[in-house]
Amino acid sequence: MEEQNIIELSNDIVEGLMRLSMGEEPGLFSNKVYKSLTTNENLNEIKELVAAHFVWFKGKYESTEDLKVLSDFRYNIVNVYNKKTTSKI
Repeated sequence: MEEQNIIELSNDIVEGLMRLSMGEEPGLFSNKVYKSLTTNENLNEIKELVAAHFVWFKGKYESTEDLKVLSDFRYNIVNVYNKKTTSKI
């Protein structure tokens, strides 16, 4: 996946999660990511990643190390969103 696609998808994931957490519900014309978050098997892991990133975030990115943390966060949240889990019956 290209970097721009990772950035866009991670933005959609975080935005969708924030909208859901504020009580909004996806509508007919909502994007696919927003609609799929409530049924994503990894929703709890996604929420944990976002919460940890928000706790770490200092209000702005001041160094290359800060930007690396942001890049790693984007990569991780996209991987978790796309991860398929297999349930054992």
